[in-house]
Amino acid sequence: MGVLEVKGCPHGRGVFSKRKFGVGELIQTAESLAITTTPKSPPWKRWALIIGKTREGKRLFWDEEDERSVNYWSNFLDHSPEANVRLLIDAKKRTARLIATRSIDAGEELFLDYKEYDPANWAPD
Repeated sequence: MGVLEVKGCPHGRGVFSKRKFGVGELIQTAESLAITTTPKSPPWKRWALIIGKTREGKRLFWDEEDERSVNYWSNFLDHSPEANVRLLIDAKKRTARLIATRSIDAGEELFLDYKEYDPANWAPD
């Protein structure tokens, strides 16, 4: 995980940059994602990110990653309507690229806008 660090923050744990990134720069790649129509995360935990729909209209989720997964860091990407990163997800290939949407300083927490992926995603006020 070299360029990222999971550590404590005001809302529990978050993902922090260990170096500077410029706009559009690739921060991290995640492969073999836990993508499913039936997430193991219970809905009340809201840890599965809705990322689209299947051809049949079922919701498609990037589910909570297991502790042993190299993608475990992704569980700690917090929400902000003023996000500084975006996930470019390829559900068919089960991959995602974490991209900076603005300049990010070393030590800065990374935030996604959960609503960008689906308006039904839960996001704190």
